[in-house]
Amino acid sequence: MKRVFIINRIGGQYLTSNVENGEYSYVKEAGSKEKLIRALGYEPEHIFLDMRFENKNVVVLVETKQNFTKKDENQLREYLDEEKALHRGEKIICILANTTNEKFKIWKHEIDDEHFLNDEIILDTMEHYEKLFNETNKQNDREKVLKNTYSLNESLHKKDIDEKLRSQFVGTTLLYIKNVLCAKGINQITEDTRKELKEYWGGLSEKQIRMVFKILLKNFSMVLIIKR
Repeated sequence: MKRVFIINRIGGQYLTSNVENGEYSYVKEAGSKEKLIRALGYEPEHIFLDMRFENKNVVVLVETKQNFTKKDENQLREYLDEEKALHRGEKIICILANTTNEKFKIWKHEIDDEHFLNDEIILDTMEHYEKLFNETNKQNDREKVLKNTYSLNESLHKKDIDEKLRSQFVGTTLLYIKNVLCAKGINQITEDTRKELKEYWGGLSEKQIRMVFKILLKNFSMVLIIKR
């Protein structure tokens, strides 16, 4: 994804570059390389972060590559260390993104498997990343999903549909909805997006919806075969 898209998506008003090319220099922020080394405790190999966004006490660090690999996580991790050394007490989101496609990875607090945000399937706004640190909102959203999933399962049960088929149908339905939201760039359900989705699904025939479900199930089966 292009740099301008990332900036516009997260919010250009939150971009905090401190050098002419739009990057963020941790040496300049520290005052000198020697001061950065003292604050960090070691001499960093990387000091120029592609993009840094800040609002209140939430910071989003973005590093872009043509096609990132596992080793590029170490570079982003070094920027995270520098950020923590110079700005204590911040809540930090780290993003590694490709410029040649839509692939990206997001972490919260630390860059490791435990803090990887697997549910973040689209690049989002600063306001969204701020909400990730509000555990109450996250818990409420999870409870809504569980409640709606339970209601769907109960409706299928009343129609005497076998339990295994119910589970498969519910899972495929959630996957289908997730794909539609991702394709349309929808990250929050509002009155406007609800109307947009209703009009979209209202324009599809039962045959078209069944066909999409068949494709999803086929792709999911192929993934399972590959993993085995």
